[in-house]
Amino acid sequence: MFIGRERELDTLNRLYHSDKFEFAVIYGRRRVGKTALISEFTKDKDTIFFTGVETNAKQNLDNFSRSIMERHTEIALNTFFADFQAALQHVFELAKNKRIVLVMDEYPYVARASKSLASTLQLLIDKNKDHSKLFLILCGSSMSYMEDQVLAYKAPLYISKTLISIRPRRFLRSLSTY
Repeated sequence: MFIGRERELDTLNRLYHSDKFEFAVIYGRRRVGKTALISEFTKDKDTIFFTGVETNAKQNLDNFSRSIMERHTEIALNTFFADFQAALQHVFELAKNKRIVLVMDEYPYVARASKSLASTLQLLIDKNKDHSKLFLILCGSSMSYMEDQVLAYKAPLYISKTLISIRPRRFLRSLSTY
């Protein structure tokens, strides 16, 4: 059962229904509900959900390729993209005529392993944003990385985006006694 985060869900749904390219960054400490929020938001939407792992660029690219294949079966099984640019361009192509949500959870793991990922994303966003219905969501727990490499003015991805900072929720004690 998903409880709370109505304001964040409303923001994501507003962006989703714009029917144009949108870019959201969701960040916060570990175990505060970022992935749960995204899972709740995407449960009834055409979504490619990819979670980065702390490994090398090739393993993350293979995992990303699998995530794309799982949702879009026009790609032959066991097909892997040559690089992130090819994979991301394919996703932009899929989103030309229909709304697709691309979630890159634990983005810092992927970006640290693939140093050119941020600039590749920037290149493809600039190239495709005017004729794409893609809703890109980058999510990460490494606060310093997200702030320095994604949100900062000097960062390659310093473009128009919606920021959603997830903070721990405070729960009220139950008034009932046992």
